[in-house]
Amino acid sequence: MATLDEVIEVIVVSMRDAFLAVTVFVAAMVLLFSWLQYITAGKFVDAIRANKRWQPVIGALMGITPGCGGAIVMMPMYARGYVTYGTVIATLIATLGDAAFVLIGAALIDSSFIAPVIAVHLISFTVGVAWGYLVDGLEVTPQQPLGKFGPKFEDSTPLESMDFDQEDRQEVFDDLGREDEGGLGYFLLHQGYSLWWLITALGLVFAIMLLVWSAQDAEFALELKYNPLTLHGFITWIGLIGTSLSVILYISQRNWIRDDTEASIGDKLYSMRETMIHSASETAFVTFWVMAAYLVFEFSMLFSGMDEADLAKYGDGMIAVLVASFIGLIPGCGPQIIAITAYTKDVISFPALAANAISQDGDALFPLLVRHRAASLWATVHTTIPALIVGILLLMFDVSF
Repeated sequence: MATLDEVIEVIVVSMRDAFLAVTVFVAAMVLLFSWLQYITAGKFVDAIRANKRWQPVIGALMGITPGCGGAIVMMPMYARGYVTYGTVIATLIATLGDAAFVLIGAALIDSSFIAPVIAVHLISFTVGVAWGYLVDGLEVTPQQPLGKFGPKFEDSTPLESMDFDQEDRQEVFDDLGREDEGGLGYFLLHQGYSLWWLITALGLVFAIMLLVWSAQDAEFALELKYNPLTLHGFITWIGLIGTSLSVILYISQRNWIRDDTEASIGDKLYSMRETMIHSASETAFVTFWVMAAYLVFEFSMLFSGMDEADLAKYGDGMIAVLVASFIGLIPGCGPQIIAITAYTKDVISFPALAANAISQDGDALFPLLVRHRAASLWATVHTTIPALIVGILLLMFDVSF
């Protein structure tokens, strides 16, 4: 029977580690990739629309970038008829959404994760491109219903002959929308992001110091792990404050299983300040779900008496591949972050990781669902089938990292 002290310790350690072992590194990556999207978005749109032959490849490249921004931008382009359906499928298969940040963050801390990070991205990209060209080759295109984007989609003018100018490009970004500037959530995010970035920057400094200290002194690492409430209290407090602020930002947005919306992506493409604001929001979202995953795993071991090796037994087989693939059916990044975190905790196998990476669509499925319901529903089929195939093949050939 677990004691109150043990329960408190699990919560404290989970909150501290979610911030210092994940959040601070994810924040740096989110900001970097958001900035790159901000300065290159127009060029990507031009390149995609002007090269129909290479659209599945370019779409997969957009999808494979960490986060959901690149994949979300593709949805209004498809609705307007600027890209093929195979391009959409390639994008959705390639994307790991915000779960990619968790996996890459693990690689920054532990070099043993570098190989699986590279492998799972290469697999997702390759499968995405191949399946995208297959869909286009078979001319699979769900019928577009008449509506806001119907007439333009039905235009029979070949994509190669279209003259794409600044006004056309702007239409894609305008389709993403802008945020509603009212409400408490908007106020908390736009006023509290500076404090969040301050604590995160401080946390990043201490997280790097912890990595150096732990590498040099094994006893220090063990003491920090098993005595979180007594050793270096200021480090623990930074983690607790950072995670608490992240939870506040997460709740204020009221997007429970997704963080990126079309409005937030649209604002990020218009303003560097909004890029900073929504990078904080996106990272806070990741923090919440990583913390939730940590709590699930730690409480499972605490109350069941199992250890990580026992949990791993349930994630090293066909059932894990099937479950990981079907979790990918759920729109949004929240459940996917838990699945990816399970791999970083050695709970599920690499085949299950690859199956989830291929199957999941991140936040990009939401804007597609709004614009083209049939295309979004069929897209989940087109991402799940290769996920099951690849996951089972990897399991059969015992591919692991």
